[in-house]
Amino acid sequence: MKFLHVTRTLLAASVFLASGVILAGAAHADDTIEKFFGNYVGAGNATIADGDRRETRDLDVTVERFKNEGFTLKWITVIRDENGGRTGTDVKRREVEENFIPVEDKENVFVLSPKGGLFQKSELPNPLRGDAVRWAAIEDNAMTVYSLAISASGGSELQVYRRSLTDKGMAISFMRLQDEDVKVRMSGDLVRTK
Repeated sequence: MKFLHVTRTLLAASVFLASGVILAGAAHADDTIEKFFGNYVGAGNATIADGDRRETRDLDVTVERFKNEGFTLKWITVIRDENGGRTGTDVKRREVEENFIPVEDKENVFVLSPKGGLFQKSELPNPLRGDAVRWAAIEDNAMTVYSLAISASGGSELQVYRRSLTDKGMAISFMRLQDEDVKVRMSGDLVRTK
């Protein structure tokens, strides 16, 4: 029941964010995000709910400045094969780059920057069309990125990425929920390389 309440609350927040009511702007974020800037590499272990399968994942994370007060988050995940190797036919690689901008009147909260271009109107994601809504919150030494999507059947998928600074770099945890069911849990440690 707790997950249902959380899912409904986050769904309402995502619709509010996607409606364009919140605008970016605010210089309060500079010091808060700068401590995360750098490159991090490491590994993690994931548990997949369907059959309690385990996976080893190589992780590469980069956090850098975006425009004046925002940040770019890049990450590469390599899911190793069932034997833990990187040469099998079932090795998977995923690379993501996202830009976040501060939310006006919400200290240390960022929203995914709308995509657009010189001849293209910038648009925020629309969860009712199947777009995922993403936002980030920074509290102390933890940066948490949320991604919420509405499935074709009206259910929800929530992904939560928490990256916490450590003495050597960063601890990372990830959880993916479909409706109220936890489908994937992952945790790992990364060292700062730059």
